[in-house]
Amino acid sequence: MRKIYILFAAIFALCVASCAGNAGKGHKVISVDELSSVVEEMQDGDTLRLRGFCMDVCGHGASHITLSGEDSANMVAAIAAPVLGSFNEELKYQYVTVDGVLREQKVDEAFLDDWEYRLDESLKGPNGNPEAVAMLKGQIVELRDSIAARFARTGKKYWSNYTIEVFSYEAE
Repeated sequence: MRKIYILFAAIFALCVASCAGNAGKGHKVISVDELSSVVEEMQDGDTLRLRGFCMDVCGHGASHITLSGEDSANMVAAIAAPVLGSFNEELKYQYVTVDGVLREQKVDEAFLDDWEYRLDESLKGPNGNPEAVAMLKGQIVELRDSIAARFARTGKKYWSNYTIEVFSYEAE
């Protein structure tokens, strides 16, 4: 009877290991260009397979890469998950398919209000930089416009920055 339990435990462990090794492999590969059209339907934490051209490998430990689409205006940061550790620096200028988890960072009106307040406060000190503050306030206006456009399109009252937390990858 004990041998049956050991055998069952070994089979279970093998199944878990093989599923973990293939996580994301069943997903259709989407391109960086396609990501922008499907990301609104996805949620933070969804797994995906993404293919793009590796434009850059972080020089500080290769903890992230920048993937580009055919349209170089479409880019996404792919960050190495702890299980992966880092990327091979030879990925630069190659097509790469990554398996990972979508991560969404939200920027809402409260964040922008606080940022604007801190910028105004920085001008009160002796080291205030009006030109830099004006440039950053211009970016805040652009973000507010983006939030308004997204709200009209989707009903979401925030702007999103997406990254991919990568647990495996393949270079072509």
